Amino acid sequence: MVALTFAILKVARSTWIALAGSIGLVLPSGGSVSFLYGFIFCVLCNLALAASLGELAAIWPTAGGQYHFVYALSTERWKKFNSFWVGWTNIAGWLTLVTTEGFFAAQFIQAAAVIASGGTYVIESWATYLIFLAILIFTTGVNIWGNRILGRWNDAALYWSLLAVIVTSIVLLATSDKNDAHFVFADFENETGWSDGMAWILGLLQSALSLIGFDTALHMTEEMPRPSVDAPRAILYAVCVGGVTGIVFILVILFCITDTETVLGTATKMPIAELILQSTGSRAGATILTLMLAVCFINGTNGCVTSSSRLLYAMARDKGIVYHNYFAHINPGLDVPVRTIIFTFLFNVLFGLLYLGPSVAFSAYVASCTIFLNVSYVIPVIALLVRGRGFLRQFQSERTYFALGRSGLVLNWVAAVFVVVTSVFFCFPAVLPVSGENMNYVTVVIGIFLVVVGAYWLAYGKTFQGPDLGVIVGQQLVDEEALRHVRETSSSGPDEKSGRV
Repeated sequence: MVALTFAILKVARSTWIALAGSIGLVLPSGGSVSFLYGFIFCVLCNLALAASLGELAAIWPTAGGQYHFVYALSTERWKKFNSFWVGWTNIAGWLTLVTTEGFFAAQFIQAAAVIASGGTYVIESWATYLIFLAILIFTTGVNIWGNRILGRWNDAALYWSLLAVIVTSIVLLATSDKNDAHFVFADFENETGWSDGMAWILGLLQSALSLIGFDTALHMTEEMPRPSVDAPRAILYAVCVGGVTGIVFILVILFCITDTETVLGTATKMPIAELILQSTGSRAGATILTLMLAVCFINGTNGCVTSSSRLLYAMARDKGIVYHNYFAHINPGLDVPVRTIIFTFLFNVLFGLLYLGPSVAFSAYVASCTIFLNVSYVIPVIALLVRGRGFLRQFQSERTYFALGRSGLVLNWVAAVFVVVTSVFFCFPAVLPVSGENMNYVTVVIGIFLVVVGAYWLAYGKTFQGPDLGVIVGQQLVDEEALRHVRETSSSGPDEKSGRV
């Protein structure tokens, strides 16, 4: 179970790598102050968010995650409507996150090629897209035919990530010139045209992006032996481990990035790769370390495909997508939802083509994953605040593994305010004055999503039945007497209180 828990810690193995890929985006929006303190702020707020969801996962551990939570928390009139929209918002977030992780991996591979060639290799968008396709094909194949080794694969991915951050940090600290403490802890730069406070808020986007995805654990609950115990642990461990590795790596970067202008204007298009090259002075060493980062993102893509396919399967089981009977299928022998894995693959093949178009369109598409996922996280929390925390008492007992108690109200409010405020500001353009090339078009992506899903709800929303929580949720068996009870009653159907189906 320890192995399975760590296997689903997507955030833990990718937070510092996501930060490595976003140096060029966050430094102009507040500099070191935004990069370091903004990340710490996001870690604390995400801990409140993870704890709020963990409390709900201890009661309703299902693959649907957030949309099942909001179904259970809403009044009868709003159950299906709220659940449907949260489900599709979560799906949109995971589908776009697959694209984000895959292209980060492809871009690091391209950066390694530039370094290895001594700058003679020129990055082309079509080549990056083809590398992305290769990564997508590989991770899709692993998810279909590698289910038996997926746990060990993800264990290795976690250890690889920890090894990469240790090696990269040691190399940078040992070989680079150093900034003084004032630059690391007190330097504030604002090249956005916004006020300083606004620039700092906008700089939070990259920190928020690096911490999303901890709901992977929620969508894997039906493949866990003790979901009501391990799901809350997994999402909290994810944010904690990701936060610690992220803070360490940010400090390393800030101490070692002495030539900011060259690093941000690199031909590799990956500032961390240029920083490694400048520090080591070795093309071979920088190439190897950059490829280590690429492997980390390939592993992240693999985990995103897994999570996305489980969520789509859960939604199909609840008749929330077209051809739900077709997609609500587990392939015998493979024991995975192959059809939703293929759906994830085809979606990303098509929407990955945005990379070949205007950069603002692809940037908006990538940025939307943060908003979609965070909104899916916070709506169940808001529903709980509206309903009142006393509503949970009827579902909790002395055996409930994770309950927030008196601190719950504060943590719920911190999570809700953080997500609502940041989601609004993340729709603002990153710099002023605004032009067609630097406009933030994430609102267009969100608008298209609202129109498409809204049309589907109006046309086919009546087919959505919502989760049957009495069938798919049960308390974990912890002793032989309970196990015998399930065996005795299994012939007459699932026991709502003591069994899982």
